[in-house]
Amino acid sequence: MVTERILVVDDEETVCQSIKKILTRKGYSVDNALNVEEAVKKINDLQFDLVITDLMMPKTSGMELLKIVRDHYPELEVIMITGYASIESAVNATKLGASHYLPKPFTPDELNEVTEKVLLRHKEKAAQLKDKKPAETEQLSTDAIDVDMPFSEAEVAKATSKDYVEALTHSDIPLAKKVADKAYCHTGRRECRRVALQGQECPNECPIEAKEKARAKSVTRVTRPVADFIDVDMPFSIGEVEKYTGAEYVNCLGRSDMPRVALFGRDATAKHSVLVIDDEPIVCQSVRRILSKQSCAVEEAFDVDAALQKMKLHKYDLVILDLKMPKQTGMEVLESLQKNYPDVPVVMVTGFASIETAIEATKAGAYNFIPKPFTPEELTKVAQEALAA
Repeated sequence: MVTERILVVDDEETVCQSIKKILTRKGYSVDNALNVEEAVKKINDLQFDLVITDLMMPKTSGMELLKIVRDHYPELEVIMITGYASIESAVNATKLGASHYLPKPFTPDELNEVTEKVLLRHKEKAAQLKDKKPAETEQLSTDAIDVDMPFSEAEVAKATSKDYVEALTHSDIPLAKKVADKAYCHTGRRECRRVALQGQECPNECPIEAKEKARAKSVTRVTRPVADFIDVDMPFSIGEVEKYTGAEYVNCLGRSDMPRVALFGRDATAKHSVLVIDDEPIVCQSVRRILSKQSCAVEEAFDVDAALQKMKLHKYDLVILDLKMPKQTGMEVLESLQKNYPDVPVVMVTGFASIETAIEATKAGAYNFIPKPFTPEELTKVAQEALAA
């Protein structure tokens, strides 16, 4: 028998009653709330597995309720429903942790299918956590640790970790050297093996930090740690060439040992470096014109191979990636970028935009998703947000 509890939050009572009627036929226990304040009170008082909330509500919106759930009730699943569906709100809801985004009007079958999928995923996550907890507390005593510590090892491990408990003596302070091979040193502001072995921090300056400062002073150039040869005719790594010439020279190199003089110093004042991956040159040129006004140095790549090679050779602060690309799809390129360059934000752009692809890209790690054609204001806003993140 289905026993999951669902809370429906919508300022239209008819919508609440319709959803309740559909889901109770499937055996779910369904409760309603007409505003966010009432919803939060019910979540505090009762236990729910899923919240289905409307996006547009008076006073406090469904997006704000989603933030509250994410911050205070992370175990809860949330489905966002709205009669004003847009790619922007779908991306924002997904980034905030919504399990699904369902535009109104939807059919009973659509609602049942989405609800079943989300609750199945909720069950699987709960089962994984249940399997994990006993492993962490296995073989731990249920007796009180000491007179001054009237807690069992299992209780303490549940709130901290098994390693913490194993490091405890008859004091409530764990021995640092027992916790791990390394322990945190406040002097050097890092994990340090010496603290773990000796149980005490260095009294004055951290010797490791002192060595790093001395090494930093002796280095005149910062080179990129790329070992690949630039080309067959240039059997040197990018790092080697940069060491003797400088970053500006290297940034102007193509597949020749002669730098493109027109590029030398062109982006010297730029604050950010952006790579545009799009097989349409006109799009790349548009992005260049727009973002160059925002102190961005913009480079183009018209195919996937060129883009990945550029990513190897240069450091970028932002990647703007087309969804439809030859050789590989934008999603496949996004997956590769997330794997190899997880700290570089990626903004997807496409002339074939849909809410489904926007959600898919966001879940895959894209920072944002913009439909073509976009205005200079739209691109500038998203780029500024990504670069500030």
